[in-house]
Amino acid sequence: MKPQVSQQQKIRVNDAYLPLLGCRTRKLALYGGSGSGKSVFAAQKITLRTLTEIGHKFLCLRKVGETVKESIFAELKAAIADFGCLHEFDINKTEKAFLHRPTGNQIICKGLDEPEKIKSIKGITGMWVEETTEFTSDELDQLDLRIRGEKPNYIQYIYSFNPISEDNEIVKRFVIEKKDLDCTVLHTNHTHNFFLTENDRAVLYALKDRNPLFYDVYCLGIPGVVDKSGKFLYSFDSKNQVVKALPPEPNLPYWFTFDFNIDPMTVTVAQRPNLKQLNCLKSIQLNDSDIYAMCDRIRADYPNKHYLVTGDASGHNRTGVVRGKTSYWKVIKQELKLTDHQMKIRSINLGLIESRVLCNAVNGSTDIFLDEEGCAPLINDCKYAKVDDKGVLEKDRKKQKNDFLDGLRYLIDANYPDYLDKPKKYK
Repeated sequence: MKPQVSQQQKIRVNDAYLPLLGCRTRKLALYGGSGSGKSVFAAQKITLRTLTEIGHKFLCLRKVGETVKESIFAELKAAIADFGCLHEFDINKTEKAFLHRPTGNQIICKGLDEPEKIKSIKGITGMWVEETTEFTSDELDQLDLRIRGEKPNYIQYIYSFNPISEDNEIVKRFVIEKKDLDCTVLHTNHTHNFFLTENDRAVLYALKDRNPLFYDVYCLGIPGVVDKSGKFLYSFDSKNQVVKALPPEPNLPYWFTFDFNIDPMTVTVAQRPNLKQLNCLKSIQLNDSDIYAMCDRIRADYPNKHYLVTGDASGHNRTGVVRGKTSYWKVIKQELKLTDHQMKIRSINLGLIESRVLCNAVNGSTDIFLDEEGCAPLINDCKYAKVDDKGVLEKDRKKQKNDFLDGLRYLIDANYPDYLDKPKKYK
């Protein structure tokens, strides 16, 4: 079969998606593998409606604002260029918005972590929620309330995502249970995309032997069946990942990943020699201490080094536990004399289930090494940390605290934030 061409605007649309150009159900869920073209189609449909209908203000969302520019904003700009209509648009790169001058229609791209900006957007007529598995089901329900009343055209929410885990609540909602009313669901994978290169397909096929979970999700586009052993980091291989002596590389930046507990306060020290490798060098634990003492320790042990920091996003909000009732991250920035560029912290922590998928995917496909002596507490967490029957990390403040595992989770997320979106980038 060959790709067909829409007679409306002469754009290239894969066969699987062509019928959906006219789909008017309130919800349209596009799920499947990497390279299936689902995000491209979502951008195409939003663009087509912007060009051919009136009275529109489309809101296009990712969970985290910092991912918007390189994802949905770039995808929409590419779609507009394919239509040959860039000259008809005013494009605001700062606000990540498009204004179609002939119709007055708008497309606005935001992150859900920009709540005040989203609240200020009135008159939304349609929505695209990219990488929907990053959102909670409650968040989708709240977004569904944003569009009410009569509109000049039909209302539609487009959801696009990889089915990262059978345990993910969005995968359960749209793929397994399918309980949403007035909802069209389409499953695709790379075989439905006639424009994908053979090299891209080869990368996906190669996952079959190296990472079966990724092969299911990103090649076949079916829900990933997560290991049921009960271990959080089921991909951990102490024989190959624990190194007798892991010397630091003096010319590389040092990563410090913070987990904020009063007793103990913990930091994991690491370096990243290359795109596919993380070296965990030291687990620092200070009992009955505070953030100021931890910063003193870092300055003393690692003087005149280039610092990069990450860790628990809740450190943005904590008050009353540090001098001056400020936040942990403000103290760290001040005490270690950091720039904004050196601070790699999410505004909201990645969910524990998604974090487990990410950590095992990265750990199974890249090289993460731990110093046997320096990271003994972290090694213990990697070996023994367990999840409950819902896939959530179990913690026992008296026995298995898992503070250092939390640090590893934040470290992996900071270094591989788009791994589940773009696994080919790290091959």
